Amino acid sequence: MGRNQAMRRKVNKGMAVDIGGYPKDEHGRFILPDGIFQEGADLDYCDMRNDAWVWSIGRRKADGVVLASVKAFPEFYQNPEFDCLWLR
Repeated sequence: MGRNQAMRRKVNKGMAVDIGGYPKDEHGRFILPDGIFQEGADLDYCDMRNDAWVWSIGRRKADGVVLASVKAFPEFYQNPEFDCLWLR
């Protein structure tokens, strides 16, 4: 587990969701199962294993798969292949 205490506190208080255990696609983005991303919820998302905050979450228009990225560049914002669902 990571060492980021603020991240750990947010997850323990239910204010953040640890997605670090989910599989990744060929670009290193997390593949989120149905129900993990909660639209409209005031939640943060992170990968506790690597002390990384999620920077954007998007739904791929081609197949509806929801992906989360820890890259500081918001991959899904203004990307024509995705609907940006969440942005840090």
